[in-house]
Amino acid sequence: MKTVLFHNPSAGDEGHRQEDLLALLRAHGLQVELRDPKGDTLREGFSLPAGLVLVAGGDGTVGRIATGMPHRDIPLAVLPLGTANNLSRALGPWPSPREFAEGWAEAARTRLNVAVAEAAEGDKPFARRRFVEAMGFGAFAHAVEHADRTGKEGVEAGRAAFRRTLAEASPRKVRLTVDGEERNEETLLVEVMNIPLFGPNLVLAPGADPGDGLLDVVTLPPARRALMLEWLDNPGAGPPPVEIRQGAAVTIDWPGGHIRLDDTPLDWSGPAKLHLRLEPEPLHVLIPPACLAAPKKGSAR
Repeated sequence: MKTVLFHNPSAGDEGHRQEDLLALLRAHGLQVELRDPKGDTLREGFSLPAGLVLVAGGDGTVGRIATGMPHRDIPLAVLPLGTANNLSRALGPWPSPREFAEGWAEAARTRLNVAVAEAAEGDKPFARRRFVEAMGFGAFAHAVEHADRTGKEGVEAGRAAFRRTLAEASPRKVRLTVDGEERNEETLLVEVMNIPLFGPNLVLAPGADPGDGLLDVVTLPPARRALMLEWLDNPGAGPPPVEIRQGAAVTIDWPGGHIRLDDTPLDWSGPAKLHLRLEPEPLHVLIPPACLAAPKKGSAR
């Protein structure tokens, strides 16, 4: 099968020799064209004739490819080589590149919705952007920015940054409209999630399904700050103490503060009114058949 491979060899902690990966895939029937997941080669890769788009890298690389794919008739597959690998965990991960190479021909398919954020008129952080994991506002968006600025890496370091930021975060008064139901809320954060996992392997929206056509809107009342800090110490012990609403269309009137799109902080701190929805046609992702038979919502570690 003709395959376009977007590979980030610097993802994660382990070395993944590009030539070894190419040899492995080609030995198992894939006619691979290699492209860099950034810049002009990314656009060139999308224009190549192919029956499969394969991404080898971390969440940032996977998100960049998934949101950039111009067609829905070509399936996507993910080799999770990053630190958190949230998207792969939510969909159903291949345990290793070798297991993908040996099993791709018998793979199952699952759906991945692509979300769109559109800004209202006036001053705004952007006009229109796609995302596949989550769009965040407030404390956790600030935590991602802080971790990037101080060079923190790894799951535990990320969680420590989240705890510090949440402990000091100021509440925001936000107007949230989910499928036409408007509420004014005071919250420490807003996360509009397409998958259960967020940031350093935190299952913030346990019921989120990346292919169900719904977004999960997560908020944290200030009175639950202490409970959330306790949960961040042991997120595997139970569900987070957050409030969650589900809907296909979300509007947020954000008064100002930190904003994040997937794992990228935006250079914008002013107020913004944003409309979020899911594109009507999902991506189709190749996963191990065992993951489809026993689907997992994602897990913390």
